[in-house]
Order: sequence, then C-alpha cells, then structure tokens
Amino acid sequence: MEDTINFNLPKQTHDIFAVMARGNFISSNGSKDGMNRLYDVINNPENFDRLQAYFNVIRYNIERGNNFFYFSKLGEPNSELEKKLERFERYIDIIDLFASMDNKIGIGSRFRPGEISEECNANVRLKQKLQKIPLYRSETLHNKVREICDLMSRDSFLELEDEKSESYKVLDSYSYLLDIINSVAIYEDNSLGGDDTQGLVYN
Repeated sequence: MEDTINFNLPKQTHDIFAVMARGNFISSNGSKDGMNRLYDVINNPENFDRLQAYFNVIRYNIERGNNFFYFSKLGEPNSELEKKLERFERYIDIIDLFASMDNKIGIGSRFRPGEISEECNANVRLKQKLQKIPLYRSETLHNKVREICDLMSRDSFLELEDEKSESYKVLDSYSYLLDIINSVAIYEDNSLGGDDTQGLVYN
C-alpha cells in the first residue's frame, strides 16, 4: 500500500484495511479492537471520500450497509461471486433457527450458547433445525451451538463480549447476512440435458 500521507488519510487506515481485506465487516456496534472507532472514522464523510479513492487504487471498494462497512473487489469475476454465495448458503438454516426461537435473535441481541441449546432440547422442532445445520458433528447440542457461534464470530456477524459467561452480541453486519440470504433462491436448471440440477442464483 502506498504511503497514506500522500492521500491525507486517517492514521487508522491500515487497521481498517487489515480488517476488511480479510472479508470481515466493521460494525458500528462492535466494541472489540476499537471496531466502533474504526466505523466512526470511515463514516466521517471527508474520511470516506479519501479512503474510497485510496482503496480504489488497489482495486477495493468500500461498501456501506446499515451501520456497517465492508470491501468489495472491483472487477470481481463471477466465479468469486459464486463462491461467496456457496459460503452463505450454510447460513440459511442458522438464520431459520435464530428466527424460530421464542426470543428471536436479531441485531443487537445478546445470548449465550447454553440458552439456545436448552430451548432446542425442550422443543423437538427447534432441535431438528439445529441438528440439520451442516457443520462438524458435535456430541452435544451445546457444542453444536458453540460451533455456530465460532463460525459467525469468525465471519464478523457476532462478537464474544464475555468469554467467561460465553455471552455473544449480534453485530450490525448481521443485516448483510439477512439481505444475502433473502436474495438467494434455489432453482432447478432444466437447460442441461433435461437433468434437474440445483444451484444458487443471486437476485
């Protein structure tokens, strides 16, 4: 990356790049590693224009969501977009589970894995939803929920607020996930030899 002084950029520019170049989000309600501060820096109109021009030089584009930012790549090939859609496909069942809880999990919600596993254990329908989620096999429902939380934390949709109590917070970037899943449709492609083939289409 070129010297940020040439662009009169904020001193947090390298920190911002380090987060978003990994495919992660910067959410306004994130608190770890100064995430909310990085959001405020990008959200400053003057900073945003300078950062956008700077990152465009290296073929990154800052995308603005509802209280979060992320990178897209300029001129990204369709093959990369298809990989992203496949990556988010696994979230369909997770979101369905979260939306089916008595206390529905949404942006800003706080919960512990034990709370979800206990409710699933007491509700056959929820238990089936949890068990069908395609992650590594776990011996207990609690561990299965922990795997889900680990995945969503790595993808920057959740934040572990308290390691001792295993308390998680749902970040603003969760709305991006909802938008993507709502735009993914399973379709049958009958154009190849008459065979039924399932795939993903981004609306």
